[in-house]
Amino acid sequence: MALTLVGAACAPAPARAPGATATSTPPPLATRAAASGALVAPPAARLTPTSLVVQATPAARVPPATSLPSPTLAATPTQTPEATAESVEAPALDGLLEGLLPDGDPTYGLVLEDLGSGARTAVNDDRPFPSASLYKLGVAWLALREVDAGTLSLDDPLPIEDEDTVEPEPRGGFKAADTPTVHEALEAMLSVSSNAAAHAFLRVLGRGTVNQEMDRIGLTQMRVPDDDDSEAVTSAADIAHLLRLVLTSPELSVSAKEVLAQGMSKIAPPDALRETLPDSVAILDKTGNLDDSSNVGALLQTSRGTAIVVVVDSGVNPGAARAVIAQMGQIAYHTLLE
Repeated sequence: MALTLVGAACAPAPARAPGATATSTPPPLATRAAASGALVAPPAARLTPTSLVVQATPAARVPPATSLPSPTLAATPTQTPEATAESVEAPALDGLLEGLLPDGDPTYGLVLEDLGSGARTAVNDDRPFPSASLYKLGVAWLALREVDAGTLSLDDPLPIEDEDTVEPEPRGGFKAADTPTVHEALEAMLSVSSNAAAHAFLRVLGRGTVNQEMDRIGLTQMRVPDDDDSEAVTSAADIAHLLRLVLTSPELSVSAKEVLAQGMSKIAPPDALRETLPDSVAILDKTGNLDDSSNVGALLQTSRGTAIVVVVDSGVNPGAARAVIAQMGQIAYHTLLE
């Protein structure tokens, strides 16, 4: 079985807080000398053996998407114009999150969204929180746009320098003087959440360029700091929007989206969604953990539909946060996916 993401023709997104919006023609990316070497797709054998197919959605704020590939890069059909959001019945999500958190709890930001219909419910979704490792999904987005533009190649080396090793590195990550390829660094940054790979990309791409790109695609809260003395921030709404773009945006090639799918299908523990949801649910996610938080941005799917689940938090026990994540997953499953 293959892990496949299929983005379909989409209607415009529901409105969110005012801010920068995506443009139909992306501005030039960071200008680095074009690297030699062909763009290569990741090997199929390394992908998780599940299937994830995206339905039509009104949630994207960019033009309709091309397909994300199967591991064999076989052609995948898009939906017909008739299969639009108008033909998708919106589930009733209002009130689903009531009781999940103490009344008015400011320590969590939540989003639950049905991708097919655009139905959505949220708590504190525009409030900024420390992103932990969720910012790495935005870094991966920009790096893969550079790959598509030809200013990076997946085969390029990405040397890990001393300045890139300022945070503890998880098992499976890198140390100073390692020279992973861009492809290897992307996979490690998404799966085991390599900090060294993330800092190397921030150095090569430029922190300001990353923030400009987040503005351009409509993320109003996600920011990486100018230096290592501050922390990256984001909001639940921004992560939900970025996950929609991962599925629906035409700004990434099918090969680039396959790299994202590969990394997001092999997240290292702890992962409360993978630990509690049934095997029938296909999961692509990015987790982030700090001493006082546990965050996740996830795409969940069964044959019934696709759900976006986002939990960001701060000042909480990480175990308690993972319990909230697990409950969000169960709500999504029983309401939208079972």
